[in-house]
Amino acid sequence: MAPATAISCAVVKCGGGGGPRQPRVSAPPRQQGHAAAAASLEQLLLLPRWSPPSSPLSFARPAAERVAARRARAAAVAMEVVEDATPPAAGAVLLAGAQSRHAIFRDELVRRAFYAAEAAHRGQMRASGDPYLQHCVETAALLAELGAGPAVVAAGLLHDTVDDAGLGYGSLSVQFGAGVADLVKGVSNLSHLSKLARRNDTASRVDEADKLRTVFLAMEDARAVLIKLADRLHNMRTLDSLPKVKQQCFAKETLEIFAPLANQLGILNWKEQLENLCFKYLYPELYEELSSNLLEFYNQDMIAAAIRRLEQALQVRGLCYHTISGRNKSMYSIYSKMARKKLDMDEIYDIHGVRVILDNKADCFTTLEIVHHLWPRIPGKFKDYINSPKPNGYQSLHTVVLSEKTLPLEIQIRTRDMHLQAEFGIAAHWRYKEAVRNCCSSVPEMVEWVRWVVTWQCKTLHIDHPSSLTHGAPPRAICSCSSQSDDCPFSYSKRCDHSGPILVILLENEKMSVQEFPQNSTVLDLLKRTSSYDMQLRLRLNCHVVHNLNQELKMGDVVELIPSAQCNPGAGGYAREFHQMYDHRLTVSQS
Repeated sequence: MAPATAISCAVVKCGGGGGPRQPRVSAPPRQQGHAAAAASLEQLLLLPRWSPPSSPLSFARPAAERVAARRARAAAVAMEVVEDATPPAAGAVLLAGAQSRHAIFRDELVRRAFYAAEAAHRGQMRASGDPYLQHCVETAALLAELGAGPAVVAAGLLHDTVDDAGLGYGSLSVQFGAGVADLVKGVSNLSHLSKLARRNDTASRVDEADKLRTVFLAMEDARAVLIKLADRLHNMRTLDSLPKVKQQCFAKETLEIFAPLANQLGILNWKEQLENLCFKYLYPELYEELSSNLLEFYNQDMIAAAIRRLEQALQVRGLCYHTISGRNKSMYSIYSKMARKKLDMDEIYDIHGVRVILDNKADCFTTLEIVHHLWPRIPGKFKDYINSPKPNGYQSLHTVVLSEKTLPLEIQIRTRDMHLQAEFGIAAHWRYKEAVRNCCSSVPEMVEWVRWVVTWQCKTLHIDHPSSLTHGAPPRAICSCSSQSDDCPFSYSKRCDHSGPILVILLENEKMSVQEFPQNSTVLDLLKRTSSYDMQLRLRLNCHVVHNLNQELKMGDVVELIPSAQCNPGAGGYAREFHQMYDHRLTVSQS
């Protein structure tokens, strides 16, 4: 089955919030006593966007006094509104619904974040007609499902307040602490890079997309990447209301950048959802055809009979298990295997599957023996991912047997810890509830995991540098830190130390590329590589004018080359997007 014609969307502009928002509508009346504060906040949120100056392209910031005054004004008014916030009826319903699903929405920090998000997004509607606040709540709910703590869930609620409501880093930091503000800032930075990549059609170039994912992982707190993934997953779930060209543009970027990113972080549940949704929008006819065929082909009775037989066999042997359940293979995974290997559906051996979750590793191998005793095994279809984990840390035993109905049946066998790692990846340690809240003294799972993921991703780009882990050793499945310890000094790392090459984002002639440089490379080294080396240029590094060409580059730096005689400054979409990424509302980390 051949894929449909390649889709190009280099010139399509897609909104990062899952579609264009409708104009603000009149805000509902607030309680007596807060009307003035609400009106003041609304005025602040409606301040006009930055627009390019009439002079040659400049990213000069407003005067420091004006910036400080605006931030102070926004923080004061926002704090006054949130201090005793009572959301309108629609907001109250959303909050009550979230609290009924996840207890963490009753946390004081999370509730304050909800009130701030409600005030910031009041009157904003999505293309579907739903309140924009609903997207924020659903993004936070996805993070709560992973077991995230209050800071991450709060940042999920607030993730669009910088870009879509004009709240500043200072205001967020005062209200919710620097930790939450840093996460929101990180998501905003990733969103702007995503928009730049979408306009440049980065998803069409595999090597470029691979490098961009590495930059995502290396330049921001890993939790910010998770928030961005949750944001994208909910956007993909609600893509129906957008025009077809935007649906396909979002789906193409998601399939090449965000779904692999979820896979690299080990969150297979999200990865499969993203892939299936992309498949639906990129190849709708193939999707419908495969879906219809799968409904006819899938034998639910055979799965139920296999589960009963295996349960009885384990009981006879006295083996305890957590669950035995049917496993549905991802639609996109089936399509990919059929297309890649040129197979028909009945030649795919793992469409029918059963998954067994046990207590320990020894029981896994005992269960494997039982399975091979119950059904004849198909030669060459056994994989031991327990002793040889996948690069993203996935561990399980896979074997394919022949069922009573002579249909291939894949049996997956793993422990509960392995299953949590497979489903939640980098966030698996959040799922463990521990009584001790003190951070462990050794470097915990999160740092090791992120460092290992970046190491693996760099290796796929043929970058040779020492791994931070012992060769061949998978990341540990359980972190000994508290599952809700947001302030653990070792739990999260923006940058992973390595001695190999670094990746830098280059903006040149309204085009974006991800460039690879050796360690200790300078701005001058970058300049020598560019096509504009002999031109008179103005250089900016993370929106700061470069005065020293010998300044060293760091992983994730954004370098902009501006011709001295830039004309028509208003035409540059990249310039505006880049400015929004590093304008006066954000504090750029230089560490």
